[in-house]
Amino acid sequence: MKFSHSICALFTLLSCSTFAANDTQSLPVCPTTSHQLSHNDTFGVQYQLSGAQHGTLQLLRSQAQTAYYNPENGVAEWWNFAIADHPSFIRVFAKHQRRIDYYTGDLRTLNIKVSQAEMESFATAQLLKQLSHKGPATCDGSQVYEGDVKQMHYRVIWSDELGLPLELSITHNGQTKQWQAQKLIPANEVELTLSRWQQFSDTDYADIGDNETDPFLAQMINQGFVEHSEHAVYDSKGKPMHGEHIH
Repeated sequence: MKFSHSICALFTLLSCSTFAANDTQSLPVCPTTSHQLSHNDTFGVQYQLSGAQHGTLQLLRSQAQTAYYNPENGVAEWWNFAIADHPSFIRVFAKHQRRIDYYTGDLRTLNIKVSQAEMESFATAQLLKQLSHKGPATCDGSQVYEGDVKQMHYRVIWSDELGLPLELSITHNGQTKQWQAQKLIPANEVELTLSRWQQFSDTDYADIGDNETDPFLAQMINQGFVEHSEHAVYDSKGKPMHGEHIH
């Protein structure tokens, strides 16, 4: 799995790719100052994806931490930028109560480079600079941006208060995918989720090669959720199906 700070990276967390028969529209959530939300507060936003694909994705933010969680497959990607030059990364598998921890050296080896601003902004921080401002949206403190970038047409309703899009539409080759904020997730729920993940059984990414008989790790590698260069395919018991162990 390759990492990217583009919106495409978010789709790696989605397990479903069926086409929606109807693209139901609803007004996005409109945060107000009464929510006391800001870039540094703890809160979350649940997005609903509709159009050419559908699914649900939650963005959870707490101080320097940002996590993307797909409640349908129970997989999360959890970043901590407390030390900006050396972010930590954890891949969470909630249904298995397991997690895999990546350290700075692992990220460097995997050539993983991410931007804190992109992670915190639902991968739209750079995108906004390339779009045209079309004026205010219906929600207070939100603005509409629109334009074409690399043969894709984007329309963003941006919330200044959240520092996030309330709506993001991407049209390419006649197909439109639309992310829409459906609800705000309160701070106590975000804190409870992050605390629960912290208690999960952890495996260092560097130790995966020494734990290749672990069926869970084999399953996650085969499903493409975990990078591993030594063996391409494992059976359900964690045994490599092709070739010998190569170091």
